[in-house]
Formats: sequence, C-alpha cells, structure tokens
Amino acid sequence: MPEPAALRSGEPRTIGPFRIRARLGSGGMGDVYLGTARRGRQVAIKLIRGAQLHDDEFRARFRREVRAVATVRSRHIANLVDADADAELPWLATEYIPGPTLSQAVAAEGPLSEADVLEVVTGVAEALAAVHRANLVHRDVKPGNVILGPDGPRLIDLGVVATVDATRVTLTGQPVGTPMYMAPEQAAGERATAAADVWALGALAYYAATGRHLYEGDHPAVVLYRVASHDPSYDHAPAYLRPFLDACLVKDPARRPSLDGILRALGVPDQVETATVVPTRAALRQARRRPRPRPRSRARRIALAAAAGVVTSVVVGGTALGLWSTLGDGESGEPADPQPAVTADRPTAAPPAHPRREDGSRTGGASEVTAAPLGDTDAEPDADGSADQPWPLGDTQRLGDGSCWVAAVEAVEDDRAEITVSCDQAGTSGYGTPTPQEWLEVWAVGSDGSARQATAGTGSSSGTFWTQGALADPSAVALTVTLPDVGPLASVEIRHRDGYGWHWATTA
Repeated sequence: MPEPAALRSGEPRTIGPFRIRARLGSGGMGDVYLGTARRGRQVAIKLIRGAQLHDDEFRARFRREVRAVATVRSRHIANLVDADADAELPWLATEYIPGPTLSQAVAAEGPLSEADVLEVVTGVAEALAAVHRANLVHRDVKPGNVILGPDGPRLIDLGVVATVDATRVTLTGQPVGTPMYMAPEQAAGERATAAADVWALGALAYYAATGRHLYEGDHPAVVLYRVASHDPSYDHAPAYLRPFLDACLVKDPARRPSLDGILRALGVPDQVETATVVPTRAALRQARRRPRPRPRSRARRIALAAAAGVVTSVVVGGTALGLWSTLGDGESGEPADPQPAVTADRPTAAPPAHPRREDGSRTGGASEVTAAPLGDTDAEPDADGSADQPWPLGDTQRLGDGSCWVAAVEAVEDDRAEITVSCDQAGTSGYGTPTPQEWLEVWAVGSDGSARQATAGTGSSSGTFWTQGALADPSAVALTVTLPDVGPLASVEIRHRDGYGWHWATTA
C-alpha cells in the first residue's frame, strides 16, 4: 500500500461518513484516500472522477456492481466497507491494509522463498475463490494489487476493477486489466471469465518466485500481442513451481483448474460462503453494538499461534512439492476441474444482509468474526468495556476497530488514575507525531451515572497526561491524570475526541 501523503489544498476533508487523513494515490478513474470512521476504523476510499460521471449507464453499472461486490467477504481481500454510488462524486471504501505490495517487496528484497510463494498463492487463491462464488471476476490480479499485510496477503482493488467497466474493453478500446497479467483471451478482447483470474494467479506466482514478468514489451500494445499470440515461457521458474504453472498457464481457458481445485491441492478446507451487502445510512445508525468477546489470555494466544505454526510447517515443509504437482494432472486429456461459467457481466443479486454496527462491522450470523482484544489478562466473562461492564484494570484495548490508539487504565487511587497510551502509527507520514491530549480525553464516571471530563486545571497537580509531548514512535507511555470529583467513582473512560472509547473499572 502506498505510504500516506499529506493532503493538498482543495482536496476533501470528509467523504461520506469518513474523515480524510491522507492521500494514498491516484489513477485514471480517480483518487484514493486514507480515512477513518467514527470509531476509528481505517479505510481506503476510492473517489471516482472523470468524464464517466456524466454517463448514466456508468452510474447504473457502478450501483449494480457495488451491490454485487459487497457480497464478497474474505480474510484475504480488502473487503468493501461502504459506498455511495449516488453521490455527486461516487465513492467506495474498503479496509485499509498497511504493508508493501508484492511488487514493492520483490523490488526491495528480490524473489520470495518457496514458503512465501506458497503463502501468497494460497492467500490470493482464497480471495479469488470468494470473488468467483459471488459470480464476479477480478480481471486485474497483479503484484501491485496484492498487499503483504500483517496478517497475510490481501487482494485489493476488487471493487474498483469490478465496477469501473463490466464490458470486455474500456472506452479507449483497450481490454480491462494489466497487459502483462492478462490471459490470452482477455488480450484478444474476449470476455473475461474466472479462468482469466487463474491465468493471472499463475503469472503472479511466476513473478513472486523469479522477480520476472511472464510477458514484457516496450508498449502495452506489444505486450497484448505477445500474450494473445505467443505461448508463455517460464524457463526461469524454479522446479517446484513448474507443475503449477503448467496447469494455470494453458491457452485454452476450459483446461485451466478452478480455484476450488487449486485450494484442494493446497490442502485448504472447503470455503464457507459468507456474504453481506453495503448497509444504508439508516441501518448504520440503527445497528446496535454487541458486547466484545472475552479477551484471550496470553497463554491461550501462544497456544493458538503454536498450533497455527504446526499447520503451516506441515503444509510448507512436507507437501509443497507434491501439491504443486497435483495441479498438472489436467494438462493433457480431459479438462482439469473446468471453470464455472462466471463472467464479468453477471453480478448476482445480493443475499439478505446482516446489519452493520456504526463502525462498519457486521452483527449476527454464525459466520461473524470479531477481532480478539489486545489484553494480556483475562477479563470477567461479561466485561465489554461499557460503563456497566468495564474492562478490568491493566487490560489493554484498542480504542476502536482500525484506530491507531491503544490504551489501558493501570491503577486508580483516590482521584489519580495511572494510564498507558500509544499510537501504533506514530512516526508515519500519514499520522505524524500526535500528542495524547490532542486526540484523547479522560472521563471520570460516577456510580450514579454522572460523568465529567478531566482537564488540565483539575486538582493541584493535573498529571503528566497534559505535559506529555508528541509521540515519535509506537512505544507506549505511562501517564497520570487527576480525575474530577463525581462522588463515588464507578469507572474511568478513555475516549477518542471523535466520541469512541472504553471504560475501565476503578478496582482490581
């Protein structure tokens, strides 16, 4: 993901419900910004500009395909959060994923190891399988659209690619996609099917393992001609990868394996289909926040991490070569698990939605996944950070989904609270060096429900919260705050200035 840059004069400060923090980039269809939701969740917002805004057909297609893209959910996709196809400047917001793109990582450090290639291929294959289950085609799988995020590879630009143009060519007559990663049928101007994404996955794997593009040329038209007319050559590919490339890079799209077949060969369990749609503003306002789950203890998280490591080592270390080989079985004879008839022109109707909370996360449904809190200690089973069920002292929590601010109330004695705070984006160009008192508020909450905000003038010694300087890095700082008098103290709240935050109990 590009490094956030400062906003320029004339650029928007808000888009829809999101506050704009920085610029991420721009392209032929518009600009991309880093934004935050009310509860601090970070999003990447694509703001559509250009002549197509005056094209009624474009707007109708944009609206229809946003609804379809909203049905795609995967842990390996920058999922759609919200969109407004009817705005004067249409926009869509996806999850913001920090980290370099695959192209940036290879340019900086060279080709990936076999284990890392396997991880990238598996993650992107899972993402594409989710896309295809929604009866959509990505059409622009390339190293620049894969982010190596903190929790694994993520495929991006799904919404932009699927909504910009559902026809087989652009308004300039060029096929949709990036020439070096197009399938031969795409380069020839034919309609893109799911098989085109499988070809691109093979080309992506070749790049990850070698640092080379499958096809190159001095001009896009030259590359398109070579893709459409010449058989691929991957002499530089390592031996372990060749069976996979033999299966994916077949000229006849009907003979390429399906994503389900690839995932079975990779040992990935059958994917459970989960979907939702973009909520209306009214639904966002009416959705009620459910209590957060009980934080896992440190020992529990270590056990889970160890189990995940065992699974990874078995797949990577024990079966990598064999699984690549199983995909080559369809190279001759009958087609290898032929692709379903999924095309870019056939988005499906959206299924019933689970309502979303105000921060954009979904509520209800057996497939709901919520992020585990950061706390190292076990909270009471009914603790959810509310005023009625505050977190215990010492429990570290992120103030909102996607927020950079992490905090804890460590101790409370009389009218003095000891807290720790940090911003995990401090020191980056997008966030700079924030000061806690500029962004955070500390409130005392009485047993009768009354609440008062601590200020720099509270008490004879207000505390170090008010004198703490700018945070130059993500390290946590320990601070003290003098609390205002609210009678018997029930909880202490640390709140972001945008209104979201958590309560902590005042006794252990």
